[in-house]
Amino acid sequence: MRRDLWLAVIVAGFAGLLALPAARAAAQEPLQLSLAEALTQAAAANPEAVGARWERAGREADALGAAAAFLPQISVELGGLRTDDPVAVFGTKLRQGRFSQTDFAIDALNFPNPVTDVSTVLSVEQPVFQPMELSGRRAARAGAEAARLAEERTGQAVAFDVIRGYFGARLSADRVGVLQESLAVARETLGQVEKLRREGVVTVVDEQLARSRVSELEAALATASASRTASADLLLALLGREPGSEVELTDSLALVESGPADSLERADLRALRAGLSARDAQVRRARSQWLPSLGAFGNLRWHDDDFGVASGPQHWTAGLVVRWSPFRGLSDVGLLRRTEAEREAARAELEAAERRARAEVRAAQAEREAARAGFAAAEAALVQAGQAARAARVRYAEGAALITELLAVRAAESVQRLARLHALYQARIADAALVLALGGTPR
Repeated sequence: MRRDLWLAVIVAGFAGLLALPAARAAAQEPLQLSLAEALTQAAAANPEAVGARWERAGREADALGAAAAFLPQISVELGGLRTDDPVAVFGTKLRQGRFSQTDFAIDALNFPNPVTDVSTVLSVEQPVFQPMELSGRRAARAGAEAARLAEERTGQAVAFDVIRGYFGARLSADRVGVLQESLAVARETLGQVEKLRREGVVTVVDEQLARSRVSELEAALATASASRTASADLLLALLGREPGSEVELTDSLALVESGPADSLERADLRALRAGLSARDAQVRRARSQWLPSLGAFGNLRWHDDDFGVASGPQHWTAGLVVRWSPFRGLSDVGLLRRTEAEREAARAELEAAERRARAEVRAAQAEREAARAGFAAAEAALVQAGQAARAARVRYAEGAALITELLAVRAAESVQRLARLHALYQARIADAALVLALGGTPR
């Protein structure tokens, strides 16, 4: 008896453990998400936006590092050595201020005793005129500006993708709702036909047609449900989230009645212009190879025979250095030709992008007009389909219409409802596409 009791307790415990994941999943609430929240999350976590942000940070770091063209370089060095090399011993004693008359003896000069030297060196190097580095700094700053503008354009493109993904998921969810309603109506019609079939009012063919319509809608509903899941996962991926979470979209699919944004200078074109400026600076840098450079330097040195920082006698050195390399074995010519070719390629890319941008604006304007007209036509068609469905129901109830007419009219109404949803989606996306083409951020 006690053994059976313990066995029941163990089984119940295992059952409870197995039920925990299911209970947690059931307790997990769906993610409620508005369009504004989706856009905010995507701006922070979308993979493309994050990549563009880090690319901009890298370019800004390059521009910061290029400040070495005019800023000093300061270094501190602490070293120690012990040697009996005659020349090193002679110089070390001089630096330490310990050279005496006895050190001039021939044997002391040729075979000196080992000495220890601990040195501290503080060095400063100041560029005065570095033409290559100055041009390189201009190129780096233009590159950083190009990366900033590219990040801005990436953010605009990500916003468009999120709007398309958000309303794509909204469209899929609404399609499921429409098909569920149509399926409920079809099943109700099937029930009526079955009743009339038992009463001998309609034939078996009418019943088979009604069943066929129910099966058709059940298959369409299964496909739409799968599409809803896929659309939600795609939206989560755009937001930088793991797929699989249930999403509840709080914004409905509706047109934005405000007019399109004014035409702006697109960030991607400005980025290409900044990139062209960087190429120009690179050409100037290559040409400045044949100019001399000027730099200043100075240092303070301390030398002692015992360990210490900045101990012993202090000595200083200061000077200027001019460097000029009029011939570099044709590597300078090759660099110049390379940078000139890259500049022309950047110019050609900019010109092509400007033409493509104008074409995108014209196409987006035409698609917006077509989408708006299509939505108006879909709404009118839905009104007509609804009126036809109501008339068919009355005619069928009065015996003046066949079941085939009723099913066909109701199928047409369902199709028009779905067509209206799709036309509304197309019009909403066309609005966002036009804003993007004009250089704005879709909202």
